[in-house]
Amino acid sequence: MPVVTISRTFGAGGAPVGRELAHRLGAEFLDRNIVAMAAQRAGISEEEARGYDERMSGVWQRVANVLATSGSEFDLPVVPESQDVPGLGTEERLARLTRAIIEEAAATGNAVIVGRGGAFILQGNADVLHVQLHAPLDVRIRNLATRVEEIPENARPDEGSLRDLCRTMDARRAEYIRRWFKADWLAIENYGLSIDTAQIGFAGSVDVILAALAAHAGLAKSATAPA
Repeated sequence: MPVVTISRTFGAGGAPVGRELAHRLGAEFLDRNIVAMAAQRAGISEEEARGYDERMSGVWQRVANVLATSGSEFDLPVVPESQDVPGLGTEERLARLTRAIIEEAAATGNAVIVGRGGAFILQGNADVLHVQLHAPLDVRIRNLATRVEEIPENARPDEGSLRDLCRTMDARRAEYIRRWFKADWLAIENYGLSIDTAQIGFAGSVDVILAALAAHAGLAKSATAPA
């Protein structure tokens, strides 16, 4: 059963590509709902957990939430008691719970996991395909600008603000990976497949990932076949 992690620069299409890929695979789609699941297990509100997830506040948090929303969530598991770890702060508890959720999804199989360090958590798993999505900054700004109507008019950003938002979100994501995994978020060697979504679009990116999955599965079968 395929498992794919997707790392993405902000505005490069991680949510729409991941969502469509999951749909075509009939797979579970884990994106921002990972935060909600970790919050439930930690016994805190989702709003508080999102603060640790993106480390933004005020109008930029609201704008980022709208622009990055997956638009697809799954029922959360019922966890009646907080899965607390004595002696750990909230941020570290959330990081550990996020790791556990991603590892559980990978163990179950047939999952598309967007962000949250999935490529680094599952780095040693040969059965997982790690994908990086990127695009030039101007293209990412145009991608986001097509969605500004989803944002309340009094919070609607202009092009300069979107440019700043892309840079800020990318920096936050890079810092998260450096802090928890001591790794370079954009280093190509961390991924099995890197796609410029500006070159082939979101639909084309899904097609390329599906083709890579087929090749990946074929290599795995060849490696395990008797000589």
